[in-house]
Amino acid sequence: MNRVFIDMDGVIVDFDKYKREHAVEGERLVKQQGIYLKMEPIPGALEAVRSVISMGYDVWIATKPPTGMAGAYADKAEWIFRTLPELKRKIIITHDKGLLGDSGDYLLDDRPHAANCEQFKVWLMRFIDGFHWEQALTILRKNQPNN
Repeated sequence: MNRVFIDMDGVIVDFDKYKREHAVEGERLVKQQGIYLKMEPIPGALEAVRSVISMGYDVWIATKPPTGMAGAYADKAEWIFRTLPELKRKIIITHDKGLLGDSGDYLLDDRPHAANCEQFKVWLMRFIDGFHWEQALTILRKNQPNN
Protein backbone atom coordinates (compact mmCIF):
# COMPACT_ATOMS: atom_id res chain seq x y z
CA MET A 1 0.00 0.00 0.00
CA ASN A 2 1.31 3.44 -0.88
CA ARG A 3 2.07 5.64 2.09
CA VAL A 4 1.76 9.39 2.48
CA PHE A 5 3.95 10.96 5.15
CA ILE A 6 2.62 14.38 6.18
CA ASP A 7 4.62 17.03 8.00
CA MET A 8 2.83 19.02 10.71
CA ASP A 9 4.09 22.63 10.88
CA GLY A 10 3.19 24.52 7.72
CA VAL A 11 1.29 21.59 6.20
CA ILE A 12 -1.48 20.87 8.72
CA VAL A 13 -0.58 23.11 11.69
CA ASP A 14 -0.69 26.88 11.18
CA PHE A 15 2.66 27.62 12.81
CA ASP A 16 3.17 30.84 10.81
CA LYS A 17 -0.23 32.26 11.80
CA TYR A 18 0.59 31.74 15.47
CA LYS A 19 3.98 33.41 15.00
CA ARG A 20 2.40 36.42 13.29
CA GLU A 21 -0.46 36.82 15.77
CA HIS A 22 1.87 36.66 18.79
CA ALA A 23 4.86 38.46 17.22
CA VAL A 24 7.27 35.73 18.27
CA GLU A 25 10.24 34.34 16.36
CA GLY A 26 10.06 30.65 15.51
CA GLU A 27 13.15 29.75 17.54
CA ARG A 28 11.73 31.42 20.68
CA LEU A 29 8.29 30.03 20.00
CA VAL A 30 9.28 26.35 19.92
CA LYS A 31 11.01 26.69 23.29
CA GLN A 32 7.72 27.45 25.01
CA GLN A 33 6.27 24.41 26.76
CA GLY A 34 2.83 23.48 25.41
CA ILE A 35 3.03 25.87 22.47
CA TYR A 36 1.99 23.32 19.85
CA LEU A 37 -1.23 22.67 21.73
CA LYS A 38 -2.23 26.32 21.19
CA MET A 39 -1.85 26.22 17.41
CA GLU A 40 -4.76 25.80 15.02
CA PRO A 41 -4.97 23.66 11.92
CA ILE A 42 -4.43 25.31 8.55
CA PRO A 43 -7.90 25.91 7.04
CA GLY A 44 -8.90 22.87 4.98
CA ALA A 45 -5.90 20.78 6.06
CA LEU A 46 -7.78 18.33 8.28
CA GLU A 47 -10.35 17.69 5.56
CA ALA A 48 -7.50 17.20 3.08
CA VAL A 49 -5.78 14.65 5.32
CA ARG A 50 -9.03 12.76 5.74
CA SER A 51 -9.55 12.87 1.98
CA VAL A 52 -6.13 11.27 1.46
CA ILE A 53 -7.06 8.54 3.94
CA SER A 54 -10.33 7.92 2.09
CA MET A 55 -8.41 7.54 -1.18
CA GLY A 56 -6.84 4.40 0.24
CA TYR A 57 -3.40 5.71 1.13
CA ASP A 58 -1.65 4.60 4.32
CA VAL A 59 -1.28 8.03 5.95
CA TRP A 60 1.38 8.84 8.55
CA ILE A 61 2.41 12.02 10.34
CA ALA A 62 6.15 12.65 9.92
CA THR A 63 7.30 15.63 11.96
CA LYS A 64 10.64 17.04 13.03
CA PRO A 65 10.75 18.26 16.63
CA PRO A 66 12.80 21.24 17.74
CA THR A 67 16.21 19.94 18.82
CA GLY A 68 16.56 19.48 22.57
CA MET A 69 12.93 20.20 23.40
CA ALA A 70 11.61 16.95 24.85
CA GLY A 71 8.23 18.48 25.67
CA ALA A 72 7.65 19.31 22.01
CA TYR A 73 7.58 15.58 21.20
CA ALA A 74 4.67 15.06 23.58
CA ASP A 75 2.94 18.28 22.50
CA LYS A 76 3.08 17.31 18.82
CA ALA A 77 1.70 13.86 19.59
CA GLU A 78 -1.04 15.36 21.78
CA TRP A 79 -2.01 17.75 18.96
CA ILE A 80 -2.54 14.75 16.69
CA PHE A 81 -4.44 12.83 19.40
CA ARG A 82 -6.84 15.78 19.78
CA THR A 83 -7.12 16.91 16.17
CA LEU A 84 -6.59 13.81 14.00
CA PRO A 85 -7.30 10.93 16.39
CA GLU A 86 -7.50 8.50 13.46
CA LEU A 87 -3.72 8.91 13.16
CA LYS A 88 -2.87 8.46 16.86
CA ARG A 89 -0.90 5.27 16.09
CA LYS A 90 0.72 6.70 12.97
CA ILE A 91 3.08 9.38 14.26
CA ILE A 92 6.76 9.43 13.35
CA ILE A 93 8.88 12.04 15.12
CA THR A 94 12.28 12.22 13.44
CA HIS A 95 15.15 14.52 12.54
CA ASP A 96 15.77 12.53 9.33
CA LYS A 97 12.78 12.14 7.01
CA GLY A 98 15.13 10.87 4.31
CA LEU A 99 15.05 7.50 6.06
CA LEU A 100 11.33 7.15 5.33
CA GLY A 101 9.58 5.93 2.24
CA ASP A 102 9.78 3.33 -0.45
CA SER A 103 8.52 2.88 -3.98
CA GLY A 104 5.21 4.71 -4.48
CA ASP A 105 5.35 6.70 -1.23
CA TYR A 106 4.92 10.46 -0.79
CA LEU A 107 6.27 13.05 1.63
CA LEU A 108 4.42 16.36 2.01
CA ASP A 109 6.66 18.97 3.64
CA ASP A 110 7.00 22.76 3.69
CA ARG A 111 10.71 22.74 4.58
CA PRO A 112 12.29 20.32 2.12
CA HIS A 113 15.75 21.68 2.97
CA ALA A 114 15.36 20.51 6.59
CA ALA A 115 15.24 17.07 8.19
CA ASN A 116 17.00 15.54 5.16
CA CYS A 117 13.74 15.65 3.17
CA GLU A 118 15.60 15.94 -0.14
CA GLN A 119 16.80 12.37 0.40
CA PHE A 120 13.23 11.03 0.51
CA LYS A 121 13.24 8.13 -1.93
CA VAL A 122 10.25 8.83 -4.15
CA TRP A 123 7.69 11.71 -4.28
CA LEU A 124 8.61 14.79 -2.26
CA MET A 125 5.79 17.32 -2.49
CA ARG A 126 7.26 20.66 -1.50
CA PHE A 127 4.62 22.87 0.13
CA ILE A 128 6.38 26.06 -1.03
CA ASP A 129 5.87 28.77 -3.65
CA GLY A 130 2.08 28.42 -3.67
CA PHE A 131 2.00 24.61 -3.75
CA HIS A 132 -0.32 23.40 -1.00
CA TRP A 133 -3.21 21.00 -0.41
CA GLU A 134 -5.15 21.75 -3.60
CA GLN A 135 -2.20 20.76 -5.78
CA ALA A 136 -1.21 17.82 -3.58
CA LEU A 137 -4.74 16.39 -3.64
CA THR A 138 -4.82 16.63 -7.44
CA ILE A 139 -1.64 14.54 -7.69
CA LEU A 140 -2.73 12.05 -5.04
CA ARG A 141 -6.17 11.55 -6.66
CA LYS A 142 -4.52 10.91 -10.01
CA ASN A 143 -2.24 8.27 -8.50
CA GLN A 144 -4.50 6.88 -5.78
CA PRO A 145 -4.20 3.18 -4.97
CA ASN A 146 -7.92 2.57 -5.65
CA ASN A 147 -7.50 3.40 -9.38
